[in-house]
Amino acid sequence: MEQMLRPPKQRGTMSPILIEMAIVILFLALSTSVVVRLIAAANTTAQQSAYESRAILAMESVAEQVKADPVGDNTCNACGARVLSVKIADDLTVDCVVTIDESPLQGTLYDIELTVTSPQGKVYALDAARYVQDEGETP
Repeated sequence: MEQMLRPPKQRGTMSPILIEMAIVILFLALSTSVVVRLIAAANTTAQQSAYESRAILAMESVAEQVKADPVGDNTCNACGARVLSVKIADDLTVDCVVTIDESPLQGTLYDIELTVTSPQGKVYALDAARYVQDEGETP
């Protein structure tokens, strides 16, 4: 009688537990690949952000130096602009163009354009200016 109550074993069918385990393993593998890609993208973004921060600090530093002495060594190119490059690091060089505008009343306006080109070719720019009042003029 005991043998009649047991269902006969079927051959060739997979156990539901094995199917569930296969689905869970597949889900974990896909999730792991997504997480690895996200970590790689986050690393790239962090490196770009660090470079941008360094570039901005370098441009601000060079801008302050140029604003302190906008005339510099008084060498200008054919267009009348002072052009200089300041190498901060192996991968970071600040290019600076200072143009002189003597048209404002009782002074000179120095327009300072700073650029940094990243190793990937992205260009970062910063503009600054300094107004120097002519000697002997009162505000």
